[in-house]
Amino acid sequence: MAMWSLAGKKILLIDDYGEMRSMLRKMLSGYGGEDISSTATGEEAIELIGHNRFDIILCDYNLGDGKDGQQVLEEVKHRGYITYSTVFIMITAESTAFMVMGALEYQPDEYLSKPVTATVLQARLQKLLEKKEKFQALSKALENRDHAKAIEQCDEQLTHHPRYRFELLKLKCEQLIELQQFDAVRELCQQVLADRDIPWANMALGKIHFYNNEYEAAQTIFKQVIAHNESYVAAYDWLSRTHLQLDDHRASQKVLQQAVEWSPKSVQRQRALAEASERNNDYHSAEEARKKVVRVGKNSVLRQASDYASLAKVLVKNNNSKEAFRFIDMIKREFKGDTEAALTAALTKEKIYRDSGDKKRAADAAQEALTLFSELPAISSSDLAIELTSACLAHGKIDEAGQVVQQLVNNNHDDDQILQQISDTYKESGQEQTATLLLTQLRKEMVATNNQGVKLLNSGQVEESIGFFEKALGDAPNNPALNINTAQAYLTLLKKGGNNADRLQKTRNCLDLAHSEPKLHDRYQVLNKLYWEIANR
Repeated sequence: MAMWSLAGKKILLIDDYGEMRSMLRKMLSGYGGEDISSTATGEEAIELIGHNRFDIILCDYNLGDGKDGQQVLEEVKHRGYITYSTVFIMITAESTAFMVMGALEYQPDEYLSKPVTATVLQARLQKLLEKKEKFQALSKALENRDHAKAIEQCDEQLTHHPRYRFELLKLKCEQLIELQQFDAVRELCQQVLADRDIPWANMALGKIHFYNNEYEAAQTIFKQVIAHNESYVAAYDWLSRTHLQLDDHRASQKVLQQAVEWSPKSVQRQRALAEASERNNDYHSAEEARKKVVRVGKNSVLRQASDYASLAKVLVKNNNSKEAFRFIDMIKREFKGDTEAALTAALTKEKIYRDSGDKKRAADAAQEALTLFSELPAISSSDLAIELTSACLAHGKIDEAGQVVQQLVNNNHDDDQILQQISDTYKESGQEQTATLLLTQLRKEMVATNNQGVKLLNSGQVEESIGFFEKALGDAPNNPALNINTAQAYLTLLKKGGNNADRLQKTRNCLDLAHSEPKLHDRYQVLNKLYWEIANR
């Protein structure tokens, strides 16, 4: 029997102490590890992971100033830099509960406490690598987001490797949820729960009740999960959402306050708590949560300029305008060179000045915002576009408001929620009829554009349809329907043969922009599967 070895494995060590990196390198070299890279900072680690496919990543939790280990794992997963086949081990001397909970929420493959011995490290790595190697085909399907193939692989591996039964069933459950096959999810979870009371299976049942708008049933399940697993933080998040759907805003806030006590380092959870507090006019709690969003998010890939803007607005509510403007000024420093962030700052100033009755400064801020808008190819945030529309209407800039709305409708002509927000914004300014006429015209134009491209594609004029769609995307780069039709046109051509890497990449970009639109779910699944068939060919 061959001796276990790390030969051929590409390894990355992330630790701010040189002695620790040297010690880990020596341990791994003793087991045949040769291709070993190392870095002292989270920022450099992300750069390395983004340009290399590592088999093993050992990351310390505390990395000095800058990103910590949790934020490294958060970002590489968010950006898709690592896959299921990557072994990511978090190593730390931290024993504080909220530190451990925060790290575990991003699901590293293993969590090791210092001091780490060679024997323990070897045992964990051997176990993890053996599992990953068995599941290579499954990992590929997950990486390709080929949910149907991933389910096939889960079923196949269940017959060969029953020792990983619950992990494989959990993965299968997640893929079934992605495919919205809720009856199959229910059946699978009931089978699991008949054998063992596992939180993820109960959570999945709660989620499908939620997706089916059965909020009371979902609420009951999430409460039961928390009662039996007090530290299962995801259950608090979902329970809060059910309370929100049932218009129980107080309960929604209370549940999130309990959640952040368990795991306060989540930017998204602190953000949700701030929003819940604001809905309840609890601006003291909102200010506390908003400050934590800014503090926790400082080195996070999830941080946004709007976090600073939202904090500024809450500070004004709490009669602290001086502090509010300090955070607005911070936007330009923290997001230097980001035009959309500068636009966020200008619009926040405009709203504060307008609400305080300072018409001159409000008008100047609105003009600054319009100048920044003219420098942007498109606003990525619909909320920001709505804010700019409101500012334009407040200062009598009707034509400028129409230009913003045109861009917004071009990218979201099928989104009823955004269209209603636009209508409400005009209504608040006494321009409801203008909004009705404008939205009707813009939607009609966008539907006609889409239909024309589809007509060309369906008639066999594939190259002509691609040219048409690409031109349309110049005006509406984020429109999901336009992107998925463009992807279909690209794939129709690629299916005929040839190897056009540029067009294949454009197809991937279009599919990614259409991925999150529920109305396009089925088409996305079909086209994504075809994409990977062609890409792998």
